[in-house]
Amino acid sequence: MKDSELTLFSAMCGTFCTAVEKARTEAMTLTDMYVQVKYDEQLFSVFDDAETLLAQSTIEALDEWREANDNEPSNAALIALLREVLAQDEVNKSLHSLDVIHPFSVVLVDNDMEPVADLITLDDENVYLQDDFWEKMDKELDDFFEELMADTK
Repeated sequence: MKDSELTLFSAMCGTFCTAVEKARTEAMTLTDMYVQVKYDEQLFSVFDDAETLLAQSTIEALDEWREANDNEPSNAALIALLREVLAQDEVNKSLHSLDVIHPFSVVLVDNDMEPVADLITLDDENVYLQDDFWEKMDKELDDFFEELMADTK
């Protein structure tokens, strides 16, 4: 990771941990957590399921990171980065320490609080597969079919 990306990653991890700590301190039981990124204001915000602000940070590296990832499809780089942040040990442990109603999701939302992507879902009873699983499975099946058909020619 570049320095700016590392700074961004670290700030996002800290903001998530702060949001979780606030939710635990206030003895909240959550069903969802919302994440919002406002590039123009360089704000990274985490909300509870009632859309109440839990934590917010101003991250100057956000604008630089966005410019470096302009060639990525819309929000794809941001979603990948946020999933990495949520998979980081400290953040993952803090999320699992929350009092939640399963299934609990962390969702990326736009400026109007409309869902953009489900970043992570925690559930004791069900296993959720990421969207890219089906894309990879589809490609593997297509490759297998092509290989199988090549043998019949």
